[in-house]
Amino acid sequence: GKGTHFMGHRALKNPADAWVYQEIIWETKPDIVLEIGNKNGGSTMYLAVLLEAMGHGRVLALDIDHSRFTAKHDRIDMITGDAADPETVKKVHEYCEGKSVMIIHDANHMVDAVLTDLRNYHDLVKKGHYLIVEDTIEGIVGFKYSDYPNQTFIRHLTDRALQAVQAFQKENDRFEIDRAREKWIVTANPYGFLKCIKD
Repeated sequence: GKGTHFMGHRALKNPADAWVYQEIIWETKPDIVLEIGNKNGGSTMYLAVLLEAMGHGRVLALDIDHSRFTAKHDRIDMITGDAADPETVKKVHEYCEGKSVMIIHDANHMVDAVLTDLRNYHDLVKKGHYLIVEDTIEGIVGFKYSDYPNQTFIRHLTDRALQAVQAFQKENDRFEIDRAREKWIVTANPYGFLKCIKD
């Protein structure tokens, strides 16, 4: 929620999902965790602390605007730019070259934006690693988003991350949805834990 913090840094993250992230990171031990969309940096700091405790890996924080970003940690590197800009895509690929990568997408949640990012960065994720699309719950029937007063439990949002995942699944067979990662039921990312099953 909006009042949630990690070590003093605002973190818009479901704690149940954060717990699952540390399980995935421990199991897969990625060299790089690419976090697309950082806002204040609370979740970025959380990821950096996990990697520090594990003794392996770095966080690459990618955002179009880091003016509100407050996190500072030796394991955090930043690239500021539009994730869809070819120059940014190139910089990220150069940074991640030869590394195992886990991606957490928490940027613009509109279908076209999410789908563009998935298409631009999915190749960084190799077999056995994860691409996580956050806030897919916003596209589920029964979700009530206060910013959309005319939406009800029956009329769900359709231009959201969930629909981007569905479109991506139809065009890309490298990933399968790992619903076992929703084991606590309370998740912001239903159908959003994508595991790479082929290189």
